[in-house]
Amino acid sequence: MRILYFDCVSGISGDMTISALVSLTGAREEFLKRLDGVALQDYRAEIKDVVKNGISALGFKVSYDETQHHKRNLEDIYGIIESSGLDENEKRLSKELFANLGRAEAKVHGLPLNEVHFHEVGAVDSIIDIIGTSILINIIHPDRIVFSPLPAGGGYINTEHGRLPVPAPAAAELLKGVPVYDNGIDAELVTPTGAAIASTLADGFGGMPAMTIGSLGYGSGEKDFAVPNILRVFFGEAEDCGKDRIYLLQANIDDMNPQAGEHIMDRLFKEGALDVYIQPIIMKKSRPAVIISVICETGDLIKMQDILFAETTTFGIRRQLMDRSKLERKMISVESEYGPIHIKLGYLGGKPIKAMPEYEDIKKAAQVYSRPFNEIYNEILGICRDMTK
Repeated sequence: MRILYFDCVSGISGDMTISALVSLTGAREEFLKRLDGVALQDYRAEIKDVVKNGISALGFKVSYDETQHHKRNLEDIYGIIESSGLDENEKRLSKELFANLGRAEAKVHGLPLNEVHFHEVGAVDSIIDIIGTSILINIIHPDRIVFSPLPAGGGYINTEHGRLPVPAPAAAELLKGVPVYDNGIDAELVTPTGAAIASTLADGFGGMPAMTIGSLGYGSGEKDFAVPNILRVFFGEAEDCGKDRIYLLQANIDDMNPQAGEHIMDRLFKEGALDVYIQPIIMKKSRPAVIISVICETGDLIKMQDILFAETTTFGIRRQLMDRSKLERKMISVESEYGPIHIKLGYLGGKPIKAMPEYEDIKKAAQVYSRPFNEIYNEILGICRDMTK
């Protein structure tokens, strides 16, 4: 498994992400050539060698005439992405990053998503930062992306909306569910673009995963601090990546039509929930109720939370960040007298120790062949046992 780890010692921004990933890959010329396919005029992208506190790094800067460019809404930016020479994976990720930015801006300004006009994040440099990040992630093609906790920064910044506290409101919105801390530096360390990149790309947050490091890169920010203003990225391989971090969300419900439960579960699973379950409980004054529990990836926290608020009657949601150990998993198809049956294998130390048939395949076979479900299940279970001997 190939792991990309972002060590955000001084935060993260779009230009720092670009320079760090170019440093990691060494794909300077390839990257700049790919940017030529972006349908934007009158800008210049430059990658240069810099030194931050004695550490060699790369810097990335986009120059353009601000008077020749206007505010853009999400549809305008989608048009730029679609008319570019990006491949489909790069277009999809670019749109996802901007959609997440757009939702944050919409919530901050109290506007519908399609009425949000991007200001700083709609500028040419931010568009290039996001599209460029998508290009580089596609070049690296990691199996898993992990970020360190982010230093939130402090102080104030000047924007089109006036003087605002750090992190900026849109960045703060995007940092919901992301572990942050104060490193004592009064500056904008996590920009809205940087927050969108971290919250969208991350499969998890925490310390560096166990891996064999193959390459690393250093990207610099523009300002100078007492500590190196750099973003450090590591790329390596791990044979067993069986640990990650997940969120458990829970809400007590005692005033909702229970028939809505199936719809809520279906929607949560469709949007990426790892598991959803409902437990009966007795609340105060002996009121019967249920607990709705959702397990999700850290990057899906806000999405799951929004669904629970929209679809249930709860006014509050409890959440816990939890470590999870899991087996490496693989789905295979085996031939049987009932046709192909999918079996999920679980590996420990490279060896299969568990094998379970897929319910839907057994159910379909029972219907097609008019045989008892348990009879077919037990036959396929025998095949599963042979796989784990």
